[in-house]
Amino acid sequence: MGKIGLFYGSNTGNTEAVAYQVAEKFNQDAAGLVDVHNIGGSSPEDILKYDYIVLGIPTWNTGELQDDWAFFLPKMEGMNFSGKKVALFGLGDQNGYGFNFLDAMGILADEVMIQGGTVFGFTSTASYQYEESLADEENGDAFMGLGIDQEGQADLTDARIEKWVKQVKSEFGV
Repeated sequence: MGKIGLFYGSNTGNTEAVAYQVAEKFNQDAAGLVDVHNIGGSSPEDILKYDYIVLGIPTWNTGELQDDWAFFLPKMEGMNFSGKKVALFGLGDQNGYGFNFLDAMGILADEVMIQGGTVFGFTSTASYQYEESLADEENGDAFMGLGIDQEGQADLTDARIEKWVKQVKSEFGV
């Protein structure tokens, strides 16, 4: 078992592809560091056996959770994330859905914190153009994780992932 559990949900395959890119970057210097899991086939116990957790979620339509995460979220109410270090990445379309860009990542981050977890991997909002997001920190300068826009900024994805993984590895201390 790896040190980090990465759990993602994906309907179209975009979030799954990003999840494997993230895992590849984590595993680049330390093979086997990350175990990748589809949240659709995971249980709360699967997540909680890790001290370091990465969660990946796309925002659907007007701020909705991806199907598997929508099913899993109520199960999080009974989970104890105390002592867990959690980082999140989210996919969204800032041009088509700028009034709820990355909302699902914000909803998931809030639930982790409500259940006692600590969220790491905050990133700047500076290179994005959107109206509102539940993934924003209070001051709007940072997302509560890595924002990926495969629709409008796919050319920035690799560099964003590489920078974020280095940041999270440092913050996790792995």
